[in-house]
Amino acid sequence: MSADHGKTDKISEAIRYLGQKGAVYIFAGNFLSRFASFFGSIFLIRILSKPTYGILAYSENIYSYAYLFAGFGMMYSLLRYIVLGNTPAEKYAYYRYAVRKSSIINIGLVAIIAIGGMIYPHPDKFSDAHWLLPLLLLAVPFQNLLEHNLNTYRSHFSNLRYAIAALLSAVFVIAARCIGGEFGGLFGVAVAAVAANAVVAFATSGDVRGAFFRNVVPDTLEREAKREASRYSLQYMLTNSIWAIIMLNDIFLLGQLLGDEIIVAEYKVAYVLPANLSIISAAIGIFVGPYFVRHEKDRRWVWKNYKRAVLATAVGIGSAALILFVAAEPVIRLLYGSDYLTVVPVMRVLLIGAFINSGLRFMTAHLLSSMNRIVYNIVVSLVGVILQIGVNIMVIPRFGAMGSAYTGIAVYSLMAVALITIFVKQYRVSPTSPA
Repeated sequence: MSADHGKTDKISEAIRYLGQKGAVYIFAGNFLSRFASFFGSIFLIRILSKPTYGILAYSENIYSYAYLFAGFGMMYSLLRYIVLGNTPAEKYAYYRYAVRKSSIINIGLVAIIAIGGMIYPHPDKFSDAHWLLPLLLLAVPFQNLLEHNLNTYRSHFSNLRYAIAALLSAVFVIAARCIGGEFGGLFGVAVAAVAANAVVAFATSGDVRGAFFRNVVPDTLEREAKREASRYSLQYMLTNSIWAIIMLNDIFLLGQLLGDEIIVAEYKVAYVLPANLSIISAAIGIFVGPYFVRHEKDRRWVWKNYKRAVLATAVGIGSAALILFVAAEPVIRLLYGSDYLTVVPVMRVLLIGAFINSGLRFMTAHLLSSMNRIVYNIVVSLVGVILQIGVNIMVIPRFGAMGSAYTGIAVYSLMAVALITIFVKQYRVSPTSPA
């Protein structure tokens, strides 16, 4: 048998294995749902004027800050503790505990952020829409409940169900937002987002109970089990929130330091395509995460498959980023119109940052968190966000959006190197050493 033929057989075997495990559904569900959201955002940008879209982007950016703390991360616990649960009753107990605790937290969170947003002295060009943020925030509990349900599908390895629910939910929400924007402007977008998130949240909740917990009486979780799940969720939330804040800070600081809704709108458009490259890394991460949880004590298995996961992510993100980098101008003209061609240089810089962040950093951080090594992510992310804020405060007034984009490259590079170094020290196994 030739070497080429042997490689072909290995590739075919790998594809068959991924198909059997449902990877195709995970990739399709993530790609199509994120594509629907992305495609819908194009319509929304064309429906709203550039200044109006800038105001929406500013308010939704603050919403994203708030959503980082939704339910204090209880949805993340389902990806670990439902997988580790021994019986349907135990799994149901974790699901109910997570949903109930998250719902209580989210009510308080919405109230606090809404009041704070009303009091905060926003720049003049954004202050007239002070009513928009409290209205948008009403979607937080429903969006978070949907996330609980999607994670429950995945933790049961119900990949097809996950894909269908993720896609239909995304299409419904983005379609509602576009229709709302067409007939009601900013107010219509906000009301439609809340209503659509409520519909998909309750629909998937009913499906989860029917599919996995029909006639199941949940166990009573011991206090220590609740504490462990809550502690894990809080740590996972903190590490996810800290690094996500780095991405959100760009738009917020541009709005605060420059006070120009046009610049915010343009940066948001420049950011859309680089940000959506995370479709690839998120799909791979969602698929492989539960398997790493199952094998977290087998260092040899972890090290072997970590290299595969990082390579697959880097190749996928890198290829997509390169294509977009070369074709940036015609893509922007086609999707957003000639008015947004000014964003091309910034978008190309953001694409480099996206490759470093989604292609190199994400998978390492995701797997460390999945295997309960969250503290490393927290420390690295906290240092990163401090550096990013400090540098941006200095460079944005002088270099504007381009300065913020280059700051992202530097910060993501430092975080990626730090996390990969930590992972290597924790899990690297030589071929001859014991696992």
